[in-house]
Amino acid sequence: KVYFMPILNSPVKMPARFFEVNKELVLCMFFVSIVLAHNVFALKESAFGRFDLSASLSAEYDSRVFGISSQALQAVKASGTPGVVPDEIESEDDLILKFTPAIHYTKKLRWFTFSGSAGVHLTQFVKNDKKSYIQPVSTFTIDFDESLKKRISNNAKIRFDMNFDLGQKVETSVLEQDLVSYSYFLVGANIRYNHSSKFGLGAGTSYTYRNYQDWATGGQTNSAYSDLATIPIYARAFYIYSEKLDFFTEYNYSRSRDMSGGGGVSLTDGATHGLSFGAQGELSPKLSGNANMGFIRQVYDSGFSGESTLSLGSGLQWSLNRKTSVDFDLNRGFSPSAQGYTMLNTTGRVSLNHRFTDDVSGTAYVSYGTTDYTYASGTSSSLRSNSLDNIGFGATVTKTLSKHFTTSGGYNFSHFARESESYGRHLVRVDLSGRF
Repeated sequence: KVYFMPILNSPVKMPARFFEVNKELVLCMFFVSIVLAHNVFALKESAFGRFDLSASLSAEYDSRVFGISSQALQAVKASGTPGVVPDEIESEDDLILKFTPAIHYTKKLRWFTFSGSAGVHLTQFVKNDKKSYIQPVSTFTIDFDESLKKRISNNAKIRFDMNFDLGQKVETSVLEQDLVSYSYFLVGANIRYNHSSKFGLGAGTSYTYRNYQDWATGGQTNSAYSDLATIPIYARAFYIYSEKLDFFTEYNYSRSRDMSGGGGVSLTDGATHGLSFGAQGELSPKLSGNANMGFIRQVYDSGFSGESTLSLGSGLQWSLNRKTSVDFDLNRGFSPSAQGYTMLNTTGRVSLNHRFTDDVSGTAYVSYGTTDYTYASGTSSSLRSNSLDNIGFGATVTKTLSKHFTTSGGYNFSHFARESESYGRHLVRVDLSGRF
């Protein structure tokens, strides 16, 4: 499986009040795309493949768009930190409008399926309008024989997949206490060899590179972000208990590196070593997914003392009946920050999924997370925190309006607690999407 995602290196910022001046234009673009879908693409099946058109329109209210408290945001604006532009921080909350039209292509050829898409994200921050941007979106995917998608392939001794991904993200990072923008590149490969009906081997690796272009508050250390590269590698040994269940043991190694070459004391350059045991597949007629537990150690190139802890990972689904299921997710592990520190993250979430009717479904969840920060000696900041705890809950309802249109709405609340303060974050979102 191969993915290509060409995209611009950074989002293009839109002129101030773009949507206030051009809101009629944006709405016209949305409805014109609908008309085109029923006319230009009426004959979408051809010898050259299948063409589809999609468009989505969403509105989201975020009470903490920069990911920090009101007090901390005021301190950042008055700090004079290099790189912080107070004029671009106009409000702690915002209404974010997004419009995303795209065209999609699919072609099946014997064992291969070729698919691609091209579109654009137009995003307007109503209050912090200088953070608005236009972001192109394009993807290309090649899927090999569909048997490769199976979790266990008894009809093939060797399975292999590979992916490439290049893109751009603008997101609120609560853990780093900032609104950041970065380009990313990912290339990865995985292989599995079934030696017999009861024993198999697997391995995989990837390379991820992040290039940071923009940030708002300076994050935990009131400083710029360095470009970050990570290379995780893993090896697995499988015991195939049945066609639907594997037990495995895994060794994983992950290397991170500061690619900006800025010098100074940093914990970005380092590695993790982990050993875990787990299972994947159908654990019972109603319980399926994956779960593992193990040991992980973080070491640093700078000579800073290493850390060791329990590692956890699970993604389980319990089917209560044909309409209702419960998801359980639990994860614990280290991750590097582009600001030169590391984070030990522990997160847990329980979700209840229910289909009310054939065209209405919903999800409700509760979550808890805690993050422990480790900094290099000599670093300090007004936003710096040794730990961050959060608890949250939320719900989403989705309705299929017709063959082409789907709408959804949801609410999420999170409460964050640091040593010196606590605050809440509210997210309310509604969207309408269509595919033709």
